[in-house]
Amino acid sequence: MPEPLSQSDLPPENPHSDDGDAKEPDPIRAQNPGAGCIILVVALTSLAFLIGFGIWSLFKQHREITKFTATAPQEIALPDLESNASAMIQLNAALETFRTEAGNKRTATLRLSPAEINLALAAFEDFGELRQTFSVKKITREEVHIEISFRMRGSPLDSDDYRYLNGTMVTNPELSGGEIFFTVDRIEVPGKSVPDGFVGVFPPYRPAQVYLANEEGVGPWMRKLTSLSLEEGFLTLSIEPSELPPESEPEEIQFGHILRAVILFTLVVLAFVATAIFAFKKGRKRS
Repeated sequence: MPEPLSQSDLPPENPHSDDGDAKEPDPIRAQNPGAGCIILVVALTSLAFLIGFGIWSLFKQHREITKFTATAPQEIALPDLESNASAMIQLNAALETFRTEAGNKRTATLRLSPAEINLALAAFEDFGELRQTFSVKKITREEVHIEISFRMRGSPLDSDDYRYLNGTMVTNPELSGGEIFFTVDRIEVPGKSVPDGFVGVFPPYRPAQVYLANEEGVGPWMRKLTSLSLEEGFLTLSIEPSELPPESEPEEIQFGHILRAVILFTLVVLAFVATAIFAFKKGRKRS
């Protein structure tokens, strides 16, 4: 007589089996179209906000700039070469002495007044691009006051519209690898106020940058400059053979309004990601 099977000899039951076939989850029903719609709405809203904020910023910037700029450039007079013939002879002699001393590996010094700087701008074709836009008014122990007439972009809707920044730019000159650049401290426009926010994002003025690569002109001599100093009424450039030209770069400007825009953009993106994650998890729970 066969022995009955013990409980341990019985085949294990499938805990997932039922009287009928196991029901597979319906992938179509598992999807939650509401989550996708929420993500799409949030994405489109964020995009629309960023586009609108960018357009609003452009027009706001234009409105602020029109308060202290003009529709036409101011006239910046150049020294008359004929009436300044004797001064031009003295300037040429000083430049020749400077080149000779530097070429002979000796200490070379060039001491220039505002009148001599402006005379050089008028006389030498190398500085033709600076004419009508740049003129040194005054030199103090700490600052150089420069009369300017800079062209700027006008209306965002009109590519041919320009504004002109006419006034005096008060700067702190520095030397970097032979290049003289001017860090802007403030801009004075007669009868108008230039906001600190505009001055804060104004880049260092680098009028000599384009001349460094001019091997036939002042480029080779500028790259040898080792020091720049100011005294009342004069700017002095020096080449010291035993010293290397300073290689410091202009300090990076602080983009206040751009930084705020980046922070705002980051917050919008984080809000979008958080909403998307929340909608996705909620959709999973419902399915």
